[in-house]
Amino acid sequence: MRSVAILGITGSIGTTALRGITEFGDRITIVAASCNSRVDDALKLCKTHNISNLCITSDYQSVKDGDIIQGIRIWKDLCRMLSEVHADMVLNGIAGSPGLIASFIAMETGSDLALANKESVVLGGNLLFDKAKDCNVKIIPVDSEHSAIDELILDCGRENVEKLVITASGGPFRNRSIEELDLITPQQAANHPTWNMGPKISIDSSTLANKGLEVIEAHYLFGFDADHIEVVIHPQSIVHSMVRTRSGQVYAQMSPPDMVFPIMRALLWPTVDRQVGKALDFTELDLSFRKLDPERFPFVTDAFECVRLEGSYPIVYNTANEVAVDRFRKGQILYTKIRGTVRDMLDLDWSFRPQSLEDILDVQTQVIRKMEGR
Repeated sequence: MRSVAILGITGSIGTTALRGITEFGDRITIVAASCNSRVDDALKLCKTHNISNLCITSDYQSVKDGDIIQGIRIWKDLCRMLSEVHADMVLNGIAGSPGLIASFIAMETGSDLALANKESVVLGGNLLFDKAKDCNVKIIPVDSEHSAIDELILDCGRENVEKLVITASGGPFRNRSIEELDLITPQQAANHPTWNMGPKISIDSSTLANKGLEVIEAHYLFGFDADHIEVVIHPQSIVHSMVRTRSGQVYAQMSPPDMVFPIMRALLWPTVDRQVGKALDFTELDLSFRKLDPERFPFVTDAFECVRLEGSYPIVYNTANEVAVDRFRKGQILYTKIRGTVRDMLDLDWSFRPQSLEDILDVQTQVIRKMEGR
């Protein structure tokens, strides 16, 4: 029996994990969870799934640390909860850059990390993996693309893999003319054609900023440089990633577009011994691939540049994009200005290489301050 804590229980990762774990009650027990907003929903989920500890990370006025609500112990300090209620594995499904600190906290308490928060890798870079080594814990990727790559590398052997091939759906606007993109609303951008995700990540998937983050993530997770990573458009989201071997053969990981597969692979790592979710049906399957257009999706080109430059550039890419997407959602900038806003920041000198978590947070603060008034 493996004990698990779910961070971000009300989000798409958290609720999907609950759906998967329900089928594996003989293998997994959930000992703790966290939420930021939607506290009432979190309490209901904890009650339904017999989770006895909930950390509320926001300033939620009606509860305080130590309260017991319907048998659920309330915590206000995530580090203290994870220290006192140990979990064998922490699933980090927190959205955005706040997930970075949570990843460090989880590792410091001795838990293996099932990492759905890609920002932890993009912001933390090599420091994140150094921390995992120091704490003697594993980091297992949950993003469907990186989960697929991890599995393919294990099967093929790292020494035999020449190139990583990350697939991208292209989002809802892949077939629109570039001239039409100024008219896109936040509601349209948040409506992903194949995945059910939160608004911010859905918008990132439409601009392919999300795919850029995944390029940077793949670089740090698997140690491949920019020349050995490529991105291809695959609208159906059935092939989650591929690897090219040194002999020229290509191996792909395929499954329905459902995050339950990579989540349960991470939580049950290294062995999933029975069916997870719905099996792939080949009878009506029609797969297509095409080259990524860098003019339509310049965020991906920017990400490869960040991989080559390293320093603080990946941190700037992520932080500036979060600010720009927030401005777009508030109606302050056009959809087509998201990338330009980020590019303005990347054009500055960010060659400084962070040496600590504090350095990373300081770079984020610098980016936010520089963007004020722009």
